Amino acid sequence: MIKKIILLLAILAPFGLYFLYSWLLKLEKKRIPIVKLSVASVILLIIALGFLRFYGDFSPDTKYSPAKYEDGELKPAENK
Repeated sequence: MIKKIILLLAILAPFGLYFLYSWLLKLEKKRIPIVKLSVASVILLIIALGFLRFYGDFSPDTKYSPAKYEDGELKPAENK
């Protein structure tokens, strides 16, 4: 879940910060610099993906067992 939040923040943060900046200063006559914001978003996305790639807690030998039903109860997924 935290990975999804980091990725969403990396994509949406430049646009949200610009919106807050223009709203607070009431810059109504300026155009939105969509190219600059998109480049900043892509750079943050690459940084976030690189961070998540090397931050993983699981080794390559980890076995994943998906969630399953046993005796009418749902057993959560496991990483062994």
